[in-house]
Amino acid sequence: MAFRIRIDPVALRQIDQFAIYLRDYSEDFAIEQIERLDRILSLNLAQSPLTWGYFPLTGAPYRAYLFSVGRRTQYWIIYTVDEDMNTVDVLSFWNSSRDPDTIEL
Repeated sequence: MAFRIRIDPVALRQIDQFAIYLRDYSEDFAIEQIERLDRILSLNLAQSPLTWGYFPLTGAPYRAYLFSVGRRTQYWIIYTVDEDMNTVDVLSFWNSSRDPDTIEL
């Protein structure tokens, strides 16, 4: 059974900023990245959120999926899983090149 994905307003704002960042690239590349992100959220995290380990900077209960964009850019999709409620809460879509003190969880 698939988990229900809920996206925190902070993560939603960060995803919106990511979409703005993609405007500097070709439309095809931007569409490809947004579609990949959608697949990761709707398939990978919704179907098997416990597959990925705990976020290295915080540990439990925060889990993380490393989303790569091109060769150099990476974002952590930081989330928690509530198995009793069958939900995945995406808390942050955080650019891994940022200062760790800037994580909003």
